[in-house]
Amino acid sequence: MLKFKNFVLAVFAVGLFLNEANSQILDPSDDGIVPETSKHYKNNRVVPYPFLRQDDMLWSERQWERIDLREKINLSLFYPLKPMPDRKSLWDVLVEGIISENTITEIFRDDKFELPLTVEEVREKIESYDTIPDPDDPFGPPLAIDTITIKSNNVVAYHLKSDWYFDKQRGELKNRIIGIAPEVRDPRNKSLTYNPFWIWFPDARYAMATAVAYNEKNNNQRLTFDQIMHFRKFNSVVTKQDNVYDRTIADYKKNSAMSQLLEAAAIKEDLRNKEHDMWTY
Repeated sequence: MLKFKNFVLAVFAVGLFLNEANSQILDPSDDGIVPETSKHYKNNRVVPYPFLRQDDMLWSERQWERIDLREKINLSLFYPLKPMPDRKSLWDVLVEGIISENTITEIFRDDKFELPLTVEEVREKIESYDTIPDPDDPFGPPLAIDTITIKSNNVVAYHLKSDWYFDKQRGELKNRIIGIAPEVRDPRNKSLTYNPFWIWFPDARYAMATAVAYNEKNNNQRLTFDQIMHFRKFNSVVTKQDNVYDRTIADYKKNSAMSQLLEAAAIKEDLRNKEHDMWTY
């Protein structure tokens, strides 16, 4: 009887060993030392916004912000300049969502979201053609046609349009992004920048939720671009606050860039004070 029990225990131990060994078998599709299905970000879903009643909004304010990609905290939105198997820049995520994947369809000319753009119109804004004339026949057909495409290294910033509001049901100040727009440098004139299009942000959440950015603190805990925006893991400067004149900070602070930065900092400080004033003791 004792020998039979020892035999059963031995078989059970061998089974556990084989099971553990099989669980560690990797293949090229596994991205990591130990594969984990929850880390496959392409299966992520967009977390819906919490239910918000209009009566629960005690106060709200609309702001426009600019995310400078030269700042260190914002580099995860800028790099890599070329797509990698495990990650890509925010520009590549948005462009692929518009042109190839068709997961982003709400694209507009400006932040008022009144003039929609088609996929072909977006393609025309990010691609242009330059002809090289034939030196022997200047008036004849061009010698070659060069395609100039806006890429990740041409993006200098991102602009956000969002609403700040105080939710009395949850007792907190929240931010909800309405639109996002890249600011790109003109390939033909390096001194000029412009916004090729605006995207209604809720329509871009799926594409951003299925792509991850680099986390220099912990490579095993990467955040999706949707999480970066939702948790506000970036630094930005306020460029406009909703006002009766519909003017930007640069319109009434024309003395210097420093005065514009100080005004933007004052708006952020006033926002924090309003959240504090909502509480009663």
